[in-house]
Amino acid sequence: MLRIALASLCFYCFAGLFFQSSAQSTHLGITAHRGNSTQFPENTLPAFKSALSLGVDWVELDVYKTKDGKLVVLHDATTGRVGNQNLDVAQSTYDQLKKVDVATDFRKRTGKSSRECPPQTIPLLEDALKLFAAQSKTRVSIQPKTDCVAEAIALVRKNQMEKKVGFNDGNLAYMANVKKLAPAIPVFWDRPANSDIQEDIRIAKEHSFESLVINEKGLTEEKINQLKIARIEPGVWTVNERDDLIRFLDMGVARIYTDDPALLIDLKKVHQTVVCEGAYEVHLQGICTDQKSSIYWSWTTAIVRTDMQGKILASVAAPSHQGDLCYHNGKLYVAVNLGEFNKPAGEAKSWVYEYDALSLKKLNEYPVPELVHGAGGMEFHQGKFMIVGGLVPGINENYVYEYDEKFRFIRRHTVASGYTLMGIQTIAYANGTWWLGCYGKPAVTLRTDDAYRFQGQTVFDASLGIAPYSSTHLWIGSNVRLPGQGHVGRVRLVAIEKIAQ
Repeated sequence: MLRIALASLCFYCFAGLFFQSSAQSTHLGITAHRGNSTQFPENTLPAFKSALSLGVDWVELDVYKTKDGKLVVLHDATTGRVGNQNLDVAQSTYDQLKKVDVATDFRKRTGKSSRECPPQTIPLLEDALKLFAAQSKTRVSIQPKTDCVAEAIALVRKNQMEKKVGFNDGNLAYMANVKKLAPAIPVFWDRPANSDIQEDIRIAKEHSFESLVINEKGLTEEKINQLKIARIEPGVWTVNERDDLIRFLDMGVARIYTDDPALLIDLKKVHQTVVCEGAYEVHLQGICTDQKSSIYWSWTTAIVRTDMQGKILASVAAPSHQGDLCYHNGKLYVAVNLGEFNKPAGEAKSWVYEYDALSLKKLNEYPVPELVHGAGGMEFHQGKFMIVGGLVPGINENYVYEYDEKFRFIRRHTVASGYTLMGIQTIAYANGTWWLGCYGKPAVTLRTDDAYRFQGQTVFDASLGIAPYSSTHLWIGSNVRLPGQGHVGRVRLVAIEKIAQ
C-alpha cells in the first residue's frame, strides 16, 4: 500500500542529505546578461524586472555616458543595432536618446507585435539602480563601456547600493579604478578565450579582483583549478546552449552569464540531486521523464509523478511488483512481473501496464510472455518498445525484446555480455548507445551500440533507474532506506563520459 506519510520537516531533513549546499560566495550565482534578454529587449526595465521575478543572483548591464553627462544603460556606442534610429550616445543628449525605441530589433527577431512588446526607451542607470534597491535578492553588475566609473560609483553611493552592486569589464584601467575608489565593491574581470591565465591571475591578485570571468570558448577545467588554487572565483560568459550550461555546471562554475536565465535556473535545480517527495514501503525500481516538466518514479508498489524539483503531482498504488518504466506520447508504460523476476522459464509471467501520464489512471495491460524470466525495464525508441528482464544462473548472455506500439513481439536481440546477476533491470537510449542497468555486487552498467553489439561494461549502479537527459548526461535513480520511515528515491545527473569510463 502506498505510503507518503513523512512530515514536511522530516522530508527536508533527508533532502538535505542530497542537495548540494546553497551556501556559497555571495559573489557567485546566475547572472542574467543584460537582463532576461531572451524574453525581453536587452538592457531595458522589462528585461530587468523579468530577471528579478525569476530570482537570479545578478543582473549584468552596460553603461555609457551621454553628451549631457547622463549615465544610460546600453551595450553599444550607438543605438542602431537595437533601435529604430542610429544615434551616437556620446554625441546625443538623453532627451534625444529617449526617442529611440530600443525594442525595435527584438520585435523583428522574435516576430512580436508592438502590443506584445511595447516600445522601450533607454533607461538611466539611476532608474535601474532604484529598481534593484527595492529588493534584497538580486544584485547588479555594472559594465562601464566608457570612462564613467567614478560617476557610476557616485550614483551607487547616492542610492545606498554599495552592497548590492559589482563591476565587470575587460578594461583593466576601469576595473582597477573601481577598486581604487570603492575597494569593498567586487570586481569581475572579463577575459577573452585566449588570455594568459597565469598573467591574469597575477594581475587579479595585484588589484584584489574577486573573479575572472572567461569567455566560454576558453574556460577549461585546468584554468578553473588554477583559479581555485589562487582563491579567485572562476566565471564564464556568455553561455546560452543547454549542453554548454550543463558542462560548466559539471565543472563547478558558479558564476555563469547567460541570456536565458530561466533555462539556467531550471538546469541548476535539476543538476543537483532531486529527491522524490515522501517515503515508500519498498524500494525504487525505475525512473523516466517526459523531457519537459515531470519525473516519473516506479516504486515496487506505487507509481508517482513529480515536478522537476521532486514535488508530487500525482500518485497511484500498484500491485507488487512494478519494474522500470518509460514515457511515450502522453502515456506511461511500466514493465511488470508481479514478484516473479528471475524465476526459471515457465514460472515467471510478464506484462506492460499502460497509464495516463498526467492522472496516472491505469488504461491497459499487455502480456509480454516472451520475457520468460520476468520483465524488468523498458524504453521507447524509434517507434518500438524495447523491454529487458531477468536472468537465471547458467545463461551467459542478456536479451532485449523488441515490440511494436501494440506490443506485438518482433524479435529478440542478444547482448554478448556474459552472465549478470538477475539480468537487466533498467534500459535507456542516449547519444547513440543503449545503457543497461544491472543488479549485482558490484552493480554494473552495460553498453551496446544501435545494433545491440556489446561495447563493454562499467562498475556503475544504474539498476534503480536510468533515463536520457541530454547528449552529455543521463538521469540516474537511486534509493536510500530510512529506518522506521521507509524508502526515499532520488535522481541525479551524471555525465555520460563518467559512466562509460
